[in-house]
Amino acid sequence: MPAQTMTEKEKEFKLPDDVTPVTSTNPRDLVIISIPKMGKGSILGGFTKNHNALVLDLEKGGYEFIEARKISTYTDQSSTVWDSYQTYIKYRKMLLENKGKYEYLIIDGLSDLDELSVIGGTIAYMNSVIGKKFNREGNVEGGRKYEFGEPEWKSVLTLPEGAGYNHTRQWFLQQIEFFRQISPYRIYAAHVSDKFIKDNGKEEIIGSEISLTGKLKTIFASKVTALAKLVADGDERYLNFDVLNDSIIAGSRAPHLFGKILISKKQKDGSITTYWDKIYK
Repeated sequence: MPAQTMTEKEKEFKLPDDVTPVTSTNPRDLVIISIPKMGKGSILGGFTKNHNALVLDLEKGGYEFIEARKISTYTDQSSTVWDSYQTYIKYRKMLLENKGKYEYLIIDGLSDLDELSVIGGTIAYMNSVIGKKFNREGNVEGGRKYEFGEPEWKSVLTLPEGAGYNHTRQWFLQQIEFFRQISPYRIYAAHVSDKFIKDNGKEEIIGSEISLTGKLKTIFASKVTALAKLVADGDERYLNFDVLNDSIIAGSRAPHLFGKILISKKQKDGSITTYWDKIYK
């Protein structure tokens, strides 16, 4: 039997003999966590002035007083969360149709995306085989769909035994995959919450974590390149990549991101100088 020859496609795959050099140093997914009113929006807005970056603002009034290249899902103060969801879907479609237009996509913030996931997860469940009777008149397949805001409309989180959280979580993680298609680099802004443990029946604060629902905070943290907490020292702001205790809000796979890195400084005239070159080489 004659020896089989490899096709060109097969030649592309082979087991390596040499050590593969590092091909990337900048974080593909950077998460910045902070308490409110720390100046995070000004720092991120300033980034869009000097980089091909876009802020996707999911918080009502989040960037109302900040100069930035931005799109907001809350068009005005009277907008509801349903309005925000519908606007988000429209912007997401536009961004997916223009993949690569922006090198950096800034999503602010994750807690707001988590809130939208309740609507998105519910709609996804209603459109699934197992949810074809959910939120339908008469609780039957083919019944009129209840609209969000109607008294009869129920969140998927009302499903028994917490089954609905899987649907909201899957919708949220699907958005993260969409963002990866839209831009090669993503920056996420998030709020921080205290992390508790119970010791002899008493709760004790042991650290901080991303303010997301349930298992989502751990799953999301495992998917990103770097997480840092924004900390203040007078007029200076630092990104702290140090991991303290068993906190999940810090750490980095990028070798140059460790310790506390100066990210901004407020000048005497009130302007903000940023140092993003320390993060993105």
